[in-house]
This record gives sequence, C-alpha cells and structure tokens, in this order.
Amino acid sequence: MTRYRLLAVDLDGTLLGPDSKLTLRTRRAMERAIQEYAVDVVIATGRRFHSARPIARDAGLTTPLVTHNGALVKDIETAAVHHYQPLDVTVARELVAIGKAFGADTIALDDPEGDGRILTDGVSERNAALRHYLEINRQYVHQVDDLQVFVKEPVTQVMFCGPCAAMQSLAQVLERDMATEARLLVTTYPHNDMTILDLMHPSCSKATGIAYVASQLGVAREEILAVGDNYNDLDMLHYAGRGILMGNAEPELKAMGFELTAPNTEDGVAQVIETYIFGQPTSLPGE
Repeated sequence: MTRYRLLAVDLDGTLLGPDSKLTLRTRRAMERAIQEYAVDVVIATGRRFHSARPIARDAGLTTPLVTHNGALVKDIETAAVHHYQPLDVTVARELVAIGKAFGADTIALDDPEGDGRILTDGVSERNAALRHYLEINRQYVHQVDDLQVFVKEPVTQVMFCGPCAAMQSLAQVLERDMATEARLLVTTYPHNDMTILDLMHPSCSKATGIAYVASQLGVAREEILAVGDNYNDLDMLHYAGRGILMGNAEPELKAMGFELTAPNTEDGVAQVIETYIFGQPTSLPGE
C-alpha cells in the first residue's frame, strides 16, 4: 500500500455531515492519522477563511487552510497569508457586468489579509439561499451602490448564485466569453435547486492550493490522498496520487470513474482513512 503523507479533504458534503458537523468516527480517524501515522490533513474548501477556520481548529488541524477554491492559503493559527492568487480587477469588473446583463445575483470577495469582505450591491428577493448566506455573515458584508464601479482592486473571487438551470446557462456564457481570463468552478446542490459559480484567477483551483501546501511540506504528488464530492473538487481529485469521490456525489460525477467511498451520512472520509492510511479492511463501494 502506498504511504500517503497528505490527506486533502473538501468540507461541505465531504468531511462534514448533512448537519455541517464532524462526526466522532471521522474526528477520531483524523486524529489517529495525524498522531500515529504522521499524516498531514489539509482542508480544501470553497468557503471563506473565516468560515472554515473554526472547523479546522475544532478538528485539531495545524496545516495551512486552502480556501476560496485554492485562491487563498492561510495559516490556521496566525491567519498569515501563505499563498494568494487574486482575480485581475479588469476581469472582475467585466464578470460583474456579464452577471448584471444576465440578471444574476452577484457578490465579490476581497480583503485576503483580514477576515474577508463580502461585497454586494443587492440580491433579488427570490434568491433565498444567497440572502440567507449574507444574513448569517452580515458582519462581513459591505453594501455598495454599484459593484462594478466599486471594484477598483484585484479581488479574491466573483461569485454568482442561483437556481441550477439559470446558473447552467450563465456558466455556458462565461465559458464561451471568459475562459482565458477567469477560471470557472461550479458547485451544485440539485436537491436545493442551487448552483454556485465561482470565478477565480485562471490558473487557480483546489489542486493548485494543495500543490502549494504539499511543496511546503515536501510531500510528493503520489503521496497525496484527496476526497471530495462536487465539481469544484475535480482538479484536486485528478491531481492527487489517489482521488476518491464521496458516495453522495451527483451521478454525473460518479460516471467519471473515480473510486467511491460511502456518503457523508456514513462517514465516507473516515472509511477512506481506515482503508488507505490504517490499512484496515473497510469495504468501499465497488470493491
């Protein structure tokens, strides 16, 4: 069995259960991997640093945190920036213009050195999911009159959020018109009819964030074990020495041929750790 030295895990839909909490089995598996097998555990998430940091701390992790789909890597304890790939200001403003022309609800995120600001010039009444997100993060929300005019410096990302069908149509426009200027990363939740479109620096992904952390730790690519559940995890899963997809992933993702583990309702990440790090005979789906 390959000796994995780095475990890269997505948060929502992967490490966390449907209640957004870490189960006891998964927590203990990670602790044992770190303490007994000297495996570094790295969270790679689309979340903001301030949102992911408490979870990493609660899990006892010390490895730098990969946030914003790889655009920002920060120290869990000191919040020092280790690695940052912002989106060019001209590109960001053009993306906002495309979103407005499409009628999409748009936010931009900046302030990598601090807690991270959420910039918005308003969200439609019909977009309950995004309005809820802004409400629970209201201390970080900066309301502006016109987002396109306000953005005058590089930003961490531009984000569109809305119903799956509408976001799919917008994604096609972005892939057609902005493919070389910005990286489009998609996260979809069909059961909630919600899709998030993240626009990042063109060379940015969770894979680049993980590669940066691995290089700092002296870990080779083949020594990386990665687990994820969504489209924005694909680069990371392809990059890792072994990429494993959660059982709760969408059928289209499962059809891509990745190894599968159990869903996040059944401690899928714990099963991956037990099988590929501890060498225990946990039977994964398809085996």
